[in-house]
Amino acid sequence: MKSIMVIALLSLCSLASAESFGETIHSIVKGRNNEPHMVKFNSGAVEFIEQDERDKLAVFKEKLKASYSHSHAAQEKMFNVADYEPTIVPDSEIPSIFSRMNVFMKRKSECSDRAHVWAYDEFQRSGIKSQKAFLLLTDTYIRRLRYKWWFHVAPMYTTASGQKIVMDLQFLDRPVTFTEWKNLLVFSKRECVTDFSFNAYNAGADQTQDCYTKEEPMYYFIPADIGAFENGRGKTGWSTAEVNASRSRAFFKGSN
Repeated sequence: MKSIMVIALLSLCSLASAESFGETIHSIVKGRNNEPHMVKFNSGAVEFIEQDERDKLAVFKEKLKASYSHSHAAQEKMFNVADYEPTIVPDSEIPSIFSRMNVFMKRKSECSDRAHVWAYDEFQRSGIKSQKAFLLLTDTYIRRLRYKWWFHVAPMYTTASGQKIVMDLQFLDRPVTFTEWKNLLVFSKRECVTDFSFNAYNAGADQTQDCYTKEEPMYYFIPADIGAFENGRGKTGWSTAEVNASRSRAFFKGSN
């Protein structure tokens, strides 16, 4: 069972295509020599473009310009940066939180959409302020394994005993520690870099590493929100429109 889950994770951050996310592009990483170029979508998906596919690359470059203009406009509407303290949850409450998660996921859905709805719904029910566990892979690791995704995200809760518990219902049938979750995603089992800025990661970071991880407020939707925080525009509340859009994309109508 675990091997099947790992294969699924190798394929995608989610089970959706880039098209379902509107094809908004996060960045394009140019390949050196005969390496393929990598197109990173805000959905988490990665598409490889061969060196001789110049017309295809040109199309993605135009889409990147459009994506940048849209994301920059959205960032201007974000709240000012504020401190965020997650709720400390009794260890005994963890199974109950997991049991309340919406199980009516669409087969094709994004990890960012699922995580956003799960975190929002629990906050609405119990007032618990969770975090988002973001896992970011390096370009070298993506190329080495020909990964089809560059980031993954799931809700994370801090317990009274000091544990960080991740709930990723799409791939796991139980809550797991952050370390166990990370090791299922990063096959090398190497430790991830935790002390870094997203802007530095985005600029290339240390490519001798395999992965980077961030613990962010529950309001953060995609990695671009982390970059916005570092630029002084961090979120301090939910965007109802954003949550509703995530619910529509990731879950069947009428589910909760």
